[in-house]
Amino acid sequence: MKRSKVTLGEVARVAGVSRATVSLVVRKSPLVASHTREKVEQVMADLDYVRDIGAARLRNNSSQTIGVIVPNLVNSFFTEFLSGAERVMGEDDRVVLMANSHDDLARQDVILQRFRGHGVDGVILCPAEGTDPGLLTRLRQWGLPVVQSLREVGRDVTDYAGADYIEGVRMAVQHLVAAGHRRIAFLSVAALTSAREERLQGFARALDLTGAEDAGIIEAELTWEGAELSAAKVLALKSKPTAVLCFNDILAAGLMLGLRRAGYEPGRDIAVVGLDDLPLAQLTYPPLSSVAMAPERIGAAAARLLVRRLSCADAGVERSIEAPRLVVRESSSRVIC
Repeated sequence: MKRSKVTLGEVARVAGVSRATVSLVVRKSPLVASHTREKVEQVMADLDYVRDIGAARLRNNSSQTIGVIVPNLVNSFFTEFLSGAERVMGEDDRVVLMANSHDDLARQDVILQRFRGHGVDGVILCPAEGTDPGLLTRLRQWGLPVVQSLREVGRDVTDYAGADYIEGVRMAVQHLVAAGHRRIAFLSVAALTSAREERLQGFARALDLTGAEDAGIIEAELTWEGAELSAAKVLALKSKPTAVLCFNDILAAGLMLGLRRAGYEPGRDIAVVGLDDLPLAQLTYPPLSSVAMAPERIGAAAARLLVRRLSCADAGVERSIEAPRLVVRESSSRVIC
């Protein structure tokens, strides 16, 4: 037989407090003394109390949910990003609905319509390749607050959370030049996004700053197979690069595998540096030098921006940019004399 839900009144009776006090504990109000909070929380656990989100939604005209759309799940960067967003939204008593657009505009549109149908309070959006800035106007017309993250269409139109890709690429190039590399290639994803544009802009600036040679820009699909196959493209470059800077750690790891299979030793014959510094970077052979972009912190920042937007719809547009950090490992630590 189905067991009836435990009510706030039952929790209050067992805990020996008022229903209002239990309500404050559920809503994580700071007005409740710590010893009272602990007592009520223990009673809720003992009685297996579950908050009635549906009732809270009716009272507050809020679903207590937000949507997050990412372009792929091949890159574990996005799982760490989601972890940060979930942590912050959990502190705000909200649930995160995550969806993968597969970098497909039609799929992204369907997801947004579904989120709208579910009544999400707001969206954290990493726009799919080719997203029209007009989408932001549509979302505004729907009354759906949005924070863009990691990619951006329509500069300063919405709140944005990301990393300083230009500075991160500069740090990587300067590291390679300091190790004696003069001919540096860049391995990029094929998708035309603001993230790609910023990295390439950073690469051009860093080459001008250091005087290093642009040994070529190669594109690869963001798949393990595409990353591995990129090695043949690197080795075919007439400039004979001694180092390759990669768009992210996925491409870097695949490139190193392809180089080894072609008889080249990454870190000895060709230096390789990635961007993101995912846990994967420590598991490759050799361990991968990478520029840490802190996806968990970026996800948390995006969530905080959305919480701020939900509490004050008319607040000015704000940007949160995470500073990069270079982590040197064996894939690029050998100095060329």
